[in-house]
Amino acid sequence: MNRHQKAAIAVAAAAALSFSLTSTAYAAAEEKPSYASSTIVVSDVRTGEIVYQQTDQIPVDEGTTTATIETRVPSPHVPVNPGVVAPRSSVGGNYDNGSIKSSITITYSLNSRGDQIRTEKVTGRWTPDPGFALQGRKVEIYSGGGSPSIIKKAPTANTYSYNTGWGFQTKPPQNSLTSPRVLAEVKFKLSGTGSAWLKLTHWVDLSGV
Repeated sequence: MNRHQKAAIAVAAAAALSFSLTSTAYAAAEEKPSYASSTIVVSDVRTGEIVYQQTDQIPVDEGTTTATIETRVPSPHVPVNPGVVAPRSSVGGNYDNGSIKSSITITYSLNSRGDQIRTEKVTGRWTPDPGFALQGRKVEIYSGGGSPSIIKKAPTANTYSYNTGWGFQTKPPQNSLTSPRVLAEVKFKLSGTGSAWLKLTHWVDLSGV
C-alpha cells in the first residue's frame, strides 16, 4: 500500500468518525425529557373569582409506566399570588400553611415504537388538612385525540380508582387539549367559619410523555 492509499484511508476514517460524533450529538440534542403537566386552579364557588393558580411540568422517568402528581393548595387565609410556585411533596417540598392536597396517578402504556399510547388506570386522593370539609367531588378521564373517550365519575370518598378498558390510540401531538388527561375537582372550606366554599380544579395531562 503506497502512501497515497494510506492517506485516503486515514481521511475516510476521520470523516466517518466525525459523522458518527455529529450524529450522536444531534440525537442527544434532539432527545427531550418526558414530563407530565399539572395545572391547579382555585376559585371562589360563589363569585367564580380565581384566587390561586399554578402550572408545572413534572419530570417523568424514561421507561416508566406511571405518572404521579401531588400538589398542595395553600390555605385560603394565607395571601398568595397567582403564578407563584407552591411546593409539592412529590419533589420534597413542604408547605405548612396548607388546606388540601390533590394526588393523581395515571398508569399508561406506549407501544414499542412509541407512537401509540393507552391510558389504563387512574387513581388518586384528596387529603384535607384538619378542619377542612369537602364536597362536590368529580373525576373525568380523557383518552386523548380529537374525539376522545371520556369517563366521568362522582366519588363519594376522598380516594378513587378507575380502570379505563381502552385500547391503544395514535399518540397525539404535544398538546394539553388532545393528550390523555385527567381532571380531579373538589369543593372545600374551613369548617365552623363563615368562609366561602372554594373549588379546586386539578388537571394532569401526558402531553410531554
